[in-house]
Amino acid sequence: MRFINIIQTRVKSLMLVAGISILLSGCQSSFLTKKDAVPVEAKTQASYQRAVLAMRSGQTRRALQLFNSIHKMYPGFAGPQLNIGLMYLKKNKLSKAEKAFKQAIKINRDNAIGYNLLGVVYRRSGKFNEAKDQYMLAISKDSKYANAHLNLGVLYDLYMDDLKQAVHHYEQYQKLIQTADSKVSRWIIDLKRRTKKTQTSQNRVNRGKKG
Repeated sequence: MRFINIIQTRVKSLMLVAGISILLSGCQSSFLTKKDAVPVEAKTQASYQRAVLAMRSGQTRRALQLFNSIHKMYPGFAGPQLNIGLMYLKKNKLSKAEKAFKQAIKINRDNAIGYNLLGVVYRRSGKFNEAKDQYMLAISKDSKYANAHLNLGVLYDLYMDDLKQAVHHYEQYQKLIQTADSKVSRWIIDLKRRTKKTQTSQNRVNRGKKG
């Protein structure tokens, strides 16, 4: 029962941190997701901000209409697709979210946010190896992307049973954020304790075999 509670707590914490951060990142990136991009009209920028406000206030249908309209006008920018995918992810419409994030990555191959979010989709779908690949791609594009390290740590911890790697990425996450997360600090202590206990048990087994 305790282990189940640990899993539920960590997954909830993960999605809260990732959801808030991605929302902000998607909004702030605006159209600045393509090198040497063509200028964007002021009225379209205003429309983008209205879409962001609609998304924040839960007006999903309105936000989707605006972001899709902007995407048709400026198909070379990843921002609208990231936010479309994020809204579908929040509704747990995973296939639609996956399609949007893949489109964002196709537009911008260096888009660490897109890889990270696609990893979240795969993790929710039970495709853990695929999720790991996407988180690692996110980190390869931006080694200081804290949330990708957090997501990868949770994946190793709860779904892939690799405690050593989980601790590594939790610690990377802690180094990259401004103020250490107390919950993650407790997870690290717990994992190190479990790792030490497992190692001690294995040493006893090895000594027994030798005897």
